[in-house]
Amino acid sequence: MLGLLIGDVAERTGLTAPTIRYYESIGVLPRPFRSTTGYRRYSETTVEELRFIKKAQALGFSLDEIGEILKLSRAGRTPCSHVLDLAHRHLRAVDDRIQQLTRFRDQLATEIAKWDGQRQPTRQGLCQIIAGAEEHASPIIQLDLAPRKRASRRR
Repeated sequence: MLGLLIGDVAERTGLTAPTIRYYESIGVLPRPFRSTTGYRRYSETTVEELRFIKKAQALGFSLDEIGEILKLSRAGRTPCSHVLDLAHRHLRAVDDRIQQLTRFRDQLATEIAKWDGQRQPTRQGLCQIIAGAEEHASPIIQLDLAPRKRASRRR
């Protein structure tokens, strides 16, 4: 069995070689066959599984969940009912997060409406707009509004 080299698999799946090796190290992918010279050799099944992993991640599945799904599939069991259960849990979590964010948005809009036009001087180094804001019982929500930096790809 010759199989595909990791660079070929990376090119065909749009993943990097380090990502593929990482999936192997955490057990999401099985360890590949190695040639007599020590090169990893991959099958078409691995390419299919890597494409599956990418799609599952895009749908919000964690690597642990994807590993479970692949394990069921490799054991000859149809994992679709398990996938559906996980997807329903994810949807509930997304709905909960949307509700939290909606409450936060309303809270922030209310505070901004109070603040607009105010330019109170600071006391003791604190901005009085924030210091005078109402405390709310809702959970603290931190938003990362900074643009994301793309990680450089090593070749």
